[in-house]
Amino acid sequence: MDRLRNRLAAGADRIRQLGGAAPARTGAALAMRVLLVGAAVVAAVVSSAALYGLFYRLYVPQLMHQAPVHLQYAANGTAAEVSFVAAAHYKFLSTSQAYTVALDLHVPASETNRALGVFMVELELRDRRGRAVHRSARAAMLPYRSVGVRALQTLVRAVPLALGLADESTWLHVPLLERAFDRHFTPITHAHVALSKPVQTYAASVTIRAQFSGLRYWMYYWRLPTALVFVAAAVAWQLVLAAVAWSVLESYARARAAPAAPRADGQHAGLLALGGQRGSGLESSGLDSPEPKTPSLPGSPLVRALSFLDRQSAPSDSEADEQSVPDGSSQPQSLRRRASGRRADDN
Repeated sequence: MDRLRNRLAAGADRIRQLGGAAPARTGAALAMRVLLVGAAVVAAVVSSAALYGLFYRLYVPQLMHQAPVHLQYAANGTAAEVSFVAAAHYKFLSTSQAYTVALDLHVPASETNRALGVFMVELELRDRRGRAVHRSARAAMLPYRSVGVRALQTLVRAVPLALGLADESTWLHVPLLERAFDRHFTPITHAHVALSKPVQTYAASVTIRAQFSGLRYWMYYWRLPTALVFVAAAVAWQLVLAAVAWSVLESYARARAAPAAPRADGQHAGLLALGGQRGSGLESSGLDSPEPKTPSLPGSPLVRALSFLDRQSAPSDSEADEQSVPDGSSQPQSLRRRASGRRADDN
């Protein structure tokens, strides 16, 4: 009993030590988990932002392409060749995007241009082999202003006109194509522009502008809200997938570590079975080996385990008798006593 009390006291001290060290281990584990979660969130945000940037670059094309037009005045008409790309094999338009094409003319408000009246503007968008992909022709003319309006405008702008800060010119915007699509096998590389009359111009340019709709419209004109929504959704999906993967790996690790416990239980059961076989052998030989009974101790499993160890380590009466027998004797002292008692009864 004294040995059992000592074991119980040692077990209680061990429990108190473990209880004091548990908060430290719990705090370290919590800090490690917070660090891992923070690293996972940062990695998810960075990867989502990079993924959105790559998706934006691949999905949203350039809004506007503009090329200058150098008109050539000849006897048979006014025309110009316009090149959009430096190399003929380069593809600069998206095949899934609709475009509008327009010609912008910077013309002086001269009497010659007013006298021309209506003139035709022709446009051909061609591929690298010179074949026409889109063709259009539209009418245009200078905006009409009466003599009185022109005189009043000249009077109001007299000082800027005299100082050279303004000029008597206007811009003509001529829409030529609406919702034009590029072709995959015959991409547009250059254009041909022609005017039916020799219009006096300061400058001219062809403008190709994308007509965004749907997701491209939101991604271009509402860039920050769309980016926030996309990144938040991507981060949420990545965290969910990471949590699922972590749970699966943890379950797999526990399943791999689980078979070690049954082997220990099997060894314990084998020891108990061996002890039972030894006890049954003693009983069958007619030798009583009373085992000291230890009162059942209520409490935690640790107390019951310590009591079991104490019972296993305590020597039995038969073992004690065998230890007390001299080396020359072959029977325990208890058996010798019983044999002498039987001889006395026979006499």
